[in-house]
Amino acid sequence: MNELGEIITAGSERELGQSNPSPPNGHASPSSSDFRIIELEIENLRLQRLIAELLFKNQQLRRAAE
Repeated sequence: MNELGEIITAGSERELGQSNPSPPNGHASPSSSDFRIIELEIENLRLQRLIAELLFKNQQLRRAAE
């Protein structure tokens, strides 16, 4: 798999893991820092996909210029 495929795969297969499991009563009580971590992980995935798209477009332009 090429570099672009690896970036896309890594971004799409990455889990948004929870640092704290749900309490035994079944009610989740995540803190604001847990939400912030999840937001940052989602933003990270979005940026990884954007980079993959830009790398792909760059590859296409370079091939067209040859």
